[in-house]
Amino acid sequence: MGSSNIDVFELTVPSRMEELSAVHDLVDKATRAFNLNEEIAHWIELAVSESAINAIQHGNGLDPSKEVFLRIAFDGKALEIIVEDQGGGFDLSDVPDPTDTENLMKPGGRGILIIKSFMDTVELTDGADGRSRLRMVKNFVGEQSPGS
Repeated sequence: MGSSNIDVFELTVPSRMEELSAVHDLVDKATRAFNLNEEIAHWIELAVSESAINAIQHGNGLDPSKEVFLRIAFDGKALEIIVEDQGGGFDLSDVPDPTDTENLMKPGGRGILIIKSFMDTVELTDGADGRSRLRMVKNFVGEQSPGS
């Protein structure tokens, strides 16, 4: 994401599930502006939705006084998505594998699995300002070009 020619879409919403429609609208605007094909746009929508739900529900505990920040940026080669909440964060390696036999009937971990299966990079960090930051990157090279 080092190019100076970067398209960016940003949104900050209170931690209420009703705000997911605004998140969906932002993703739709971004994927159209970036000329991403329908299949890629679907997977981006799914990754952003899962991360926003996690930020609202788990990170901020459905507390509407806390906010979720979303940033979607594209430089023509890579799509970077940042989702930040005001929660305490967690360790990605602590999320149980939902495909493990003992976890098949448990609801947790599926969103992270979906995100990791599509995105090339998934990083979770705690910011100095007390925010938890999920950074996801999808690289576009060769056959994966956005408009394909």
